[in-house]
Amino acid sequence: MKRIIALALCFIIGSAVVFGQEVKDENVKSILEKNEQREVYQAKLEDSMLGFRMGAEYSLRSFNTIGVVGATKHGVHIVAGYRFTKHWYVGGIVGADITTPFVVTNTEEGYYSDPNFNYYYNRDDIVYIPVIADIRYYFNVKKVSTYLFANLGAEFSTITATIASLGIGFDIHTTKDQCVNVGLGLGLGSWMSGETTYQKKPLELDPVDGFVFNLKVGYSF
Repeated sequence: MKRIIALALCFIIGSAVVFGQEVKDENVKSILEKNEQREVYQAKLEDSMLGFRMGAEYSLRSFNTIGVVGATKHGVHIVAGYRFTKHWYVGGIVGADITTPFVVTNTEEGYYSDPNFNYYYNRDDIVYIPVIADIRYYFNVKKVSTYLFANLGAEFSTITATIASLGIGFDIHTTKDQCVNVGLGLGLGSWMSGETTYQKKPLELDPVDGFVFNLKVGYSF
């Protein structure tokens, strides 16, 4: 009887060990398959993002500087460029921007105003045509890719307005080769502050430089 019990215990223990090893092997196999699938997807994603890329974006740029009420530029842009490696992208941006109107009255003493003068800024809508270089460095290539961008260029209208900004962006993939783009940037820019009137006598239009916050939302393929 003892021998039978011992044999039964050995059989149960042996079966448990074999079953446990099989489960472990299946888990390892599953992990390896998932890693392989992830690596294959990663390779396909990196490959699909290389080469010529293009898309469109909405751009919101809010300008301001000390002592002067700023303007806001709303723009619709075409974005195109070339992804040379999984890290580097170089391209350009063209489109149309329009500034929102605003009025600045002279009520306080300061660098930009004199209480002895009765003048104001009266800014109407102005359309600008931007031409901007767009350079990006990607940290990774994933379903949500992160990158730094640098923009440098000019906008053409009644004045030529400079554009320079640095920021961080995200590519949110909807498919392997298409994605939603979101960017946040800070920099410097110029805008036409408005028609300056001194004692009801019109003066020349006054270009102003200032800090700019830039929000961009687009789609690329």
